[in-house]
Amino acid sequence: MRVFGLILVLTSVLFSTPKDYMLVCTKQFTVQGTTSIGGFECNYDMNTKDTLFFNQPDKTKKISHSVPVKNFGCGNFVLNNDFRKTLKEKEFPTVKIELSDFKKNNNSYSCDLTLNLVGKQRIYKNLPLKFDKNYLVGNITLQFTDFNLTPPKKMGGMVKIKEEIKLTVSLQTE
Repeated sequence: MRVFGLILVLTSVLFSTPKDYMLVCTKQFTVQGTTSIGGFECNYDMNTKDTLFFNQPDKTKKISHSVPVKNFGCGNFVLNNDFRKTLKEKEFPTVKIELSDFKKNNNSYSCDLTLNLVGKQRIYKNLPLKFDKNYLVGNITLQFTDFNLTPPKKMGGMVKIKEEIKLTVSLQTE
C-alpha cells in the first residue's frame, strides 16, 4: 500500500501543470517621446485586479481598458494640453488597449496587443513581455503616421516632437 501511495504522489508531482496564470494588481501605460530640446513621458496608472491566463486555447481571455486621454499625466499643464490636443481628445476621448492571447514558454512571455487610438486600430501580435521584479513589461515603437497624427510643433517649428514614440505596458503581478 505504501508503494502505491508513493507512486501516486510522484506521478502527481511529475505530471502537474506549471502555474498557468498570474494575478495582476496594477497596470501602467506610458508614452515616451523625444523633442528637439529633450524628452517627455505621459503616464496612466490603474489599480485593478486581473488574472492573466497563459497558453489558453480560449482567445476570449483578455484584459481590456478604455483609458481616458484626459487622465494621462505628462508632468505639467502645457504638456498635458499638447498631449490631449495631439490625440484629438474632444473627438476621441479614450484610448482602448486590449491585451490577449498570453503565452508562456519556459521563462519567456508574450501577448497580442490591440490599440484603438483616434479611431484607428492596430494589432501587434506576439509582443514580447519581460518579467522583472514582479512586473511584466512590453514595449512597442509607434509612428505618428501609423494613426494619421501630426506631431505637434512649438515656437514656430523650433521645437518639434520626433515621429517615433514608445508605448510601454507594465503589469505588476502579485
